[in-house]
Amino acid sequence: MKNLLILLFTTILLVGCEKIETNSQAFEASIEDDFYRASFSKANYIENGAYFVLQGKNSNQIITLRGKYPPEGVSLIFGEASENFAIYEDRNGIVYSTAVLGGEGSMIINEVSTEEKTITGEFNFKGISMGLDTLTVTGGVFYKVPYDIDLGPGTNAGSFSAELDGNVFVPLDVVANVIGNTILIKGFINSKEILVGVPTDTENGTFNLLNEGFVAEADDGSGNESIISGEVTINTHDTIEKTISGTFQFQTPTNTVNAGEFNVTY
Repeated sequence: MKNLLILLFTTILLVGCEKIETNSQAFEASIEDDFYRASFSKANYIENGAYFVLQGKNSNQIITLRGKYPPEGVSLIFGEASENFAIYEDRNGIVYSTAVLGGEGSMIINEVSTEEKTITGEFNFKGISMGLDTLTVTGGVFYKVPYDIDLGPGTNAGSFSAELDGNVFVPLDVVANVIGNTILIKGFINSKEILVGVPTDTENGTFNLLNEGFVAEADDGSGNESIISGEVTINTHDTIEKTISGTFQFQTPTNTVNAGEFNVTY
């Protein structure tokens, strides 16, 4: 009888612990068999938007996930040339990405709560660094991670991506505003930023970013730098709806930005 009471009490404790765990925000995974738990997690999830971005980070590790706007329960595949990808950055700033040759994995959205504005799902991936080292992340879970619809004027403006010094750059936040006669488009994540600006009357075409009225800057976390060369191509620009899309690439004294793309509302 005593043993049965102990067993019953233990079961109650376990059930109670599980309830606390499953009702708490979480962003966790196993990185090369080491347990990872984010101390901060956030998402940008725009309903009916083109894509979403989630990020979990602690004092020295960051995991960023990007996916095309999905139906719940549909698996999103990571891999080279996929618009869905995962990035892991370690304490030394070394980046492992699925968006290069050899990278792979998947993510699934289990639930999006529009009432609580949270997103829940699972992920696994194998990331490759520039030095061709491999890192494996398994058992990834994000649970009730809060997402923003509007962070302020011009924010959550749309899609923005690039390569910064050979590493995939996918910002958690995208801002597009008009300052004076310039449309400024900026993506930022952690301490890294890329900014591109074009005149408000810019039409479709390719332009030198050193021309008057244009601007481009990059910050790899060690300081902001302006361009020394580069160009931007405007694919579409609707001044009535205030939407603009294009591609860009540029060089600063110490940073190289390639394969840049944006599609935003300003």
